Amino acid sequence: MKKLFLAALFVFPAAAFAQPWQLVGSRAMGMGGAGVATAYGPDAQYWNPAGLVQKENLNESGFAITGGVSIETAKTVLSSADKLSEMADKYKHLASAINSGDNPDAQDIETLFEGLADLSSLNGKNLGALINADAGVGLKIKNFAFSVRSLGNAGITPIIDTTNIGLGTQGGGTGLDIGTTTSLTGDSQTAADILAGAIDDNSLLASLNTLFGTSYSSPDLANAFVSAALSAGSSAAEILAAAQAAAENMPSAASIINNAASASGSYKDNESRVMVDMGVFSEASLGYGFALTKGLQFGANIKVIQGEMAQTGILVLQDNEDIQDILDDALDNKTNSTQFGVDLGAMLNFSDLFDRGIWLNPQVGVTAKNINRPRFERPNAPAGLTQYWQSGKYALEPQVRAGAAINPFKFMTLAADLDLTKNTTLARNFDSRQLAVGLEVNVVNKPKFNLPLRVGLNKNLANSEAAAYYTAGLGLNMLHFHLELAGALSSEETTIDGTKVPASAGASLMLALLF
Repeated sequence: MKKLFLAALFVFPAAAFAQPWQLVGSRAMGMGGAGVATAYGPDAQYWNPAGLVQKENLNESGFAITGGVSIETAKTVLSSADKLSEMADKYKHLASAINSGDNPDAQDIETLFEGLADLSSLNGKNLGALINADAGVGLKIKNFAFSVRSLGNAGITPIIDTTNIGLGTQGGGTGLDIGTTTSLTGDSQTAADILAGAIDDNSLLASLNTLFGTSYSSPDLANAFVSAALSAGSSAAEILAAAQAAAENMPSAASIINNAASASGSYKDNESRVMVDMGVFSEASLGYGFALTKGLQFGANIKVIQGEMAQTGILVLQDNEDIQDILDDALDNKTNSTQFGVDLGAMLNFSDLFDRGIWLNPQVGVTAKNINRPRFERPNAPAGLTQYWQSGKYALEPQVRAGAAINPFKFMTLAADLDLTKNTTLARNFDSRQLAVGLEVNVVNKPKFNLPLRVGLNKNLANSEAAAYYTAGLGLNMLHFHLELAGALSSEETTIDGTKVPASAGASLMLALLF
């Protein structure tokens, strides 16, 4: 039986897809997400069930409560989607002008180029956002562990429509009427000069003429823009401000504008969307660890998993909803189903294996999660979203993670983890393969009082657009009571509702009584 267990564990690194590995527990998060080779206590059931093996002189049995949340984004996906949603009312006015053949006013000119700029920022591979949360209670008694834990995941994916970007008569409607050139003075002429300069600087004349169905020079095209806005009732000051905003957005909008020649539909019908796919997996699991020989440990989890799947999508240029509204909509469309799952783990401590002190006390581990591929029902697609809906059952694919740790000193641990699988996520085209490194230093290291400090780094190797994030944590361990805190932040920022926030961030808390 033990040989079969070992063979099964090492077959699964060939698996190719899975959920992203969540950083459960404050110790592991504080060390960047490195926990496979250092897991002990109740949290070992999640990180590596081989760590459930009870050892002498270690407070490993006991009770622990953990909770955490994290978000990982690529580029400015959240800020761009949020900005487009905030522009929905302005866009509706622009779409009405396109449909009716009206003159664009100053706000329409600004909305047009800002909207195209934000669509351009969302138009690419490897873009998306992941939101993860966990909460659980674990009990460990000797080599056994029982836990109840919920793992929540949400994937936010932009789907960009680069077909319906025409501003002339293509795709229906009359198209924007940008009028003819007129004599301009003062702020009006300054606005035209700014627009003409931006058009030339970004080599957009041919594409803009295609979009509008015109054949102007850049000065005449800019003049026609301003003349149209004046005819729509905008003041010269309003047009100047709009021209400045449009010029600022033209470099970012250039990639989509230059697709104008192949545009077959109207911008008023643009169907760019943000899709949200969510899953909450509540597990009741029983774990056991055993030593095959001194220094070589194995473990397993058997889990009953209730999976709650939810999904939604919004037209970012037409539905006036923010990110919270999108998540709320997803929760209104959900399904529940129950499956079971199996996790396996192994640990090898070289000093224990050879029964003598090995330099740096090296230890390695590997964990394979959900090796039986449990599958959960998804909600049916509502009208209008069938084309973009993720249909069929959702599978928690096998995922495999390896780890290593050394102890340069008794009070210091260096650890690293690496996903051996490139894992798919609920955000489409946003794969995850984590490299985690961390350091733990026990600044006070006494039997009845321990004060560990931790730092770490986590990098998604499968997505070049995902920002690396840095982690830190601390613990306060007195007798049998343990309080652990950890946080994670990236150096890159995004903007939501006008507030700058880290592009990736996380936090975790653990309370435990260990004996």
